[in-house]
Amino acid sequence: MRSGFGCESCGSPGVRLPADLTDDAMIQCDRCGCTLMAWGAFKRRVEAQEAADTREPAERRAVGAAPQAAR
Repeated sequence: MRSGFGCESCGSPGVRLPADLTDDAMIQCDRCGCTLMAWGAFKRRVEAQEAADTREPAERRAVGAAPQAAR
């Protein structure tokens, strides 16, 4: 992920994955070992960030904007 993620304790973007990758398995910070979140939540966060990163700038501005009336 380019931005928006880092351990709240030490700021590291690195994660340590559990051996069993179930959605409720907890991931840890690779630097300080702090428990971060469940694997399933982390996957959804990464997917959302990737989707936001691939949107065109015009699409980013349009998110949340009122639809334009047809002419």
